[in-house]
Amino acid sequence: MKKTLTASAAIVALIIAAPYSAAIAQDAPDQAGQADQQEAAPRRLPSVSVTARKTSEDIQDVPLSVSAFDAEAIADFGFTDSLAIDDQVPNLEIKTFGGNPNIFIRGVGNNDFNATTVSPVSIYSDDVLQGLTGGQMMQMFDLERVEVLRGPQGTLFGRNTTGGAINFHSRKPGNTQEGYVRMGIGSYNRTELEAAATVIAVDGKLATRFAGKMVSDDGDRRNLYNGERANATDLASVRAITRYTPNDDVEVLWNIHYGKDRSDYQQGKPVGVINGGNVLGYVDPVPNDAKYINVNRTDNRHHADTWGTNLAVTWDFGDYTLKSVTGYEDVETDYLGDIDQSPLSLDELRFQQDGDQISQEFNLSYDGGGDLTWISGVYFLKEDFHYRTSGPLFGDVPSATLPLDAQSQRDTKTYAIYGEASYQLTDAFSITGGLRYTSEEKDATLDSLLTYGAFGTQPAGLTVPLIPETNRSDEWDAWSGRVLAKYEFGADSMVYGSISRGFRSGGYNLGAFFDPNEFTKVDPEYLTSYELGLKTTILDDRLRANMAVFRYDYTDLQVFTFTQGSSTANPIVIALENAADAEVSGFEGEFTAVPVDGMNLSLGIGYLDANYENYMSLIAGDLSGNRLPGAPEWNINFAGQQDFTIADRWVVTPRLEYVFVDQRYFDPNELEAISSGGSHELLNARLSIAPEEGGWEVALWAKNIGDEQYVVDAADLTATFGFIPTYYGPRESWGLEARIEF
Repeated sequence: MKKTLTASAAIVALIIAAPYSAAIAQDAPDQAGQADQQEAAPRRLPSVSVTARKTSEDIQDVPLSVSAFDAEAIADFGFTDSLAIDDQVPNLEIKTFGGNPNIFIRGVGNNDFNATTVSPVSIYSDDVLQGLTGGQMMQMFDLERVEVLRGPQGTLFGRNTTGGAINFHSRKPGNTQEGYVRMGIGSYNRTELEAAATVIAVDGKLATRFAGKMVSDDGDRRNLYNGERANATDLASVRAITRYTPNDDVEVLWNIHYGKDRSDYQQGKPVGVINGGNVLGYVDPVPNDAKYINVNRTDNRHHADTWGTNLAVTWDFGDYTLKSVTGYEDVETDYLGDIDQSPLSLDELRFQQDGDQISQEFNLSYDGGGDLTWISGVYFLKEDFHYRTSGPLFGDVPSATLPLDAQSQRDTKTYAIYGEASYQLTDAFSITGGLRYTSEEKDATLDSLLTYGAFGTQPAGLTVPLIPETNRSDEWDAWSGRVLAKYEFGADSMVYGSISRGFRSGGYNLGAFFDPNEFTKVDPEYLTSYELGLKTTILDDRLRANMAVFRYDYTDLQVFTFTQGSSTANPIVIALENAADAEVSGFEGEFTAVPVDGMNLSLGIGYLDANYENYMSLIAGDLSGNRLPGAPEWNINFAGQQDFTIADRWVVTPRLEYVFVDQRYFDPNELEAISSGGSHELLNARLSIAPEEGGWEVALWAKNIGDEQYVVDAADLTATFGFIPTYYGPRESWGLEARIEF
């Protein structure tokens, strides 16, 4: 931790010093005049620009279901990483098992705890796909905005967006030399340091924005095995974006970034071993208190190194804009976890990822100021991914140790061409149509070995192949797209309707360990969405309401499940299979209001009815009618804050947030034992003080007030190991932070 603090302090020192090294003096604005203007003008809802259709638009003009957070909202909510936004977005669910994120939008997602299955929700950072699972858990710092696009995005974003897409946009360097430093302390010995600065090399032509962040804590759990803290955090990230504008028509953005994670592997509790214990008789001494864990593996680790670079070139010529985005990402992870979550050795595994990807996109858009606008493009992606699972199963079971070593390799090439056009039929009515063709090639290799002494019968050092090295290769192609209509009425209101189709590419069950027959191919899944929406801003820009209702026809969806095997040599059967179909329907509502000057209120409501219609699992039987994983029936979020001016000088802002998430399941078997244990509620608060003219802010914050214990992920291993590994959400925490702008 000391090394991380030292390195981060050095980074921050460089960032702080950078603007002054250029020795460029700038005139200060007339702060008194600005204060008079602010006092005279009532506060209204700010506009938010998004690029949900790959062109910049006000979110209220986009006929899609989109949630967005600008830099101010990100700071108010205290988002720290890419997984933290789910509580504040209706019908978005994010969970982790074994360090790998599982993301669901409107009940569409991936519940595989392995990193080998591609998610139907795509993550983008600065217009570059983050296709490698280990690279999707990013720290959030110095961001311009975050966008969550619900529903199939098959036209402009392509494959693997049947659920939707999440876009993170970093703050770019501007024409002003400025920056900030944010420091914080908190519960569990938490320290946080974040800084950013824009350095201008050539005025109006060349500038670079440097940003960095580090977070560390000792962990919010106590390990009864050794009496020490557990689930510690140790993260550090840096980023530099250079902007070159040789003239008014050309912009070049070069982004290079690096992230390091030296945290603990998150440990939970072995639910299901209260009475009688697991297969070795272990009984959890504090089964109802998630503050405590009891694991013998004290070197648990969640280590990751990610880096990447991308180059975006935009050229405006007349009514046309040509854009090129070239990206490279590299991810290496090393996770070591005590999966049995006990002081015994039953299931202690190491998970390693090593992958890289290169992508290239060209798009050409047209906007002549008339009735017709369009965009077209081509896309290429090459991805190489290696995954290894190793470690002893049944380690403390006499003469039954299974020293597993399973490795898989997946190589992917994707080609696509797309186009979308919008036409304004009247001043109020417009239509849009888009189509995309995708071709994909995949090569996969899998092998699994017992490396020594299986069942106490093999000579030490002998390798026993469970799955001999097996190769598979396939190609898929698919069409996706959408049609939509938009009707505007009043000054700032519209209704829209859309039909869209998306697909998730085919693949293989690379999580198989014991049986060659489990190394199966899955076909692409398809989703057709029907959506109606309303967006309106009324009451003199004091109330904004965005609502959508939808229905999904979901066919051949890819489902991950597992059950008990038929013998000791095959203790777990892992399956990735195509379910027949499912039906999902629901709605979202997002409401933002400024009832009086200085007050901001927001409310989000999501509802889902998501069930398998016809699903006869090859290993789990008839699952028809079961609820989809990651699909709580109701989810609600609320936030409210009020600015109070003290002595005509200080602005004090108390803020309160409330989150409700209904019961949801983590497995298609819909077993009650691994449900969330019912709904949960969270309460967060923040209190800040800043001068009216800005420049600095100090804030106190608290999260999960009342220390609600709630499950964020689980898996049923009772048939094999006699327990359910269960992971809990973050505990109650508080902190103090200060931000200084320069």
